[in-house]
Amino acid sequence: MPTITLIIPSYNEESSILPFYEKVNPYLKKDGYLFKYLFVDDGSMDNTLKEIKKLREKDKNVTFISFSKNFGKEAAMKAGLEEALSSDAVIMMDADLQHPPYLIEEMLDKYTEGYKIVYTKQKSRKKEGLIRRSWAKLFYSVFNRYSCVRLEQSTKDFMLIDKMVVKAFLAMPDNYRFTRGILSFVGFKRCALEFDYVERETGKSKWNFPKLLKYGVSGLNQFSTIFRVIPFISALLSFLVAVMSIFFYCFKIMGLDSFIVLLSLSLLFFLTNVSLYFFLYVLYGVRREVIKRPLYFIEEKSEDE
Repeated sequence: MPTITLIIPSYNEESSILPFYEKVNPYLKKDGYLFKYLFVDDGSMDNTLKEIKKLREKDKNVTFISFSKNFGKEAAMKAGLEEALSSDAVIMMDADLQHPPYLIEEMLDKYTEGYKIVYTKQKSRKKEGLIRRSWAKLFYSVFNRYSCVRLEQSTKDFMLIDKMVVKAFLAMPDNYRFTRGILSFVGFKRCALEFDYVERETGKSKWNFPKLLKYGVSGLNQFSTIFRVIPFISALLSFLVAVMSIFFYCFKIMGLDSFIVLLSLSLLFFLTNVSLYFFLYVLYGVRREVIKRPLYFIEEKSEDE
């Protein structure tokens, strides 16, 4: 019987654990599957772990990992995937019930159709704050323009992943993890399920703008060479300033002393940024070799007769 493990990263979610279990459990009745819960307590400072242990007392299919301190959601998801490696597939979802559990049945239907990744996305972000919506739009635009992988707008960490994909995910040696980027990098047959925005039922979101900004920059750094753009633009601006200074001097708009100072500074700035650009070019190349990501992943191959 195929085993499906639900991986639930949890940080200070004491008020959400029991409601989560009660609302999700009715959707884990599909015939032919064995379902397990794996809560990953990310160093919570409240009674999250205590509430998880209470659940385990009445349901032995509830298991948990508890971190020694808060290491972050990416670390929690990776630890959950490593722990659930023996499962045939996993479903990752948050404990705050913003990921609608009714989609689990649809995920399993898509899984039986042969999809290795069944991910979810919001139909609209209109109910989110203006700053968060604007940041998300900017992030996806910049990420898809400058990275080696592509992300769909409004995708979520709520997804079903086949064991084959889990192994590929864990084979990625990157220490700074950006789960959606990694899953896009490894490939495999996938499809999306859409859902409407759902408000938190209890507690408060742990994702404020500074954390989202840090997370986004980390993702950009992991899968793009965007930071080479900065010295390139700076060098271009320096070159334009040098040209303008020559123009101003030729048309008597600027004196000789001012011209020499401005031209010297702009040329110095230009050469510095050109050097920085090539330094970053080499550095990104070294990073690719040091990380040693797998060159390919096999999804299917013929059997020996």
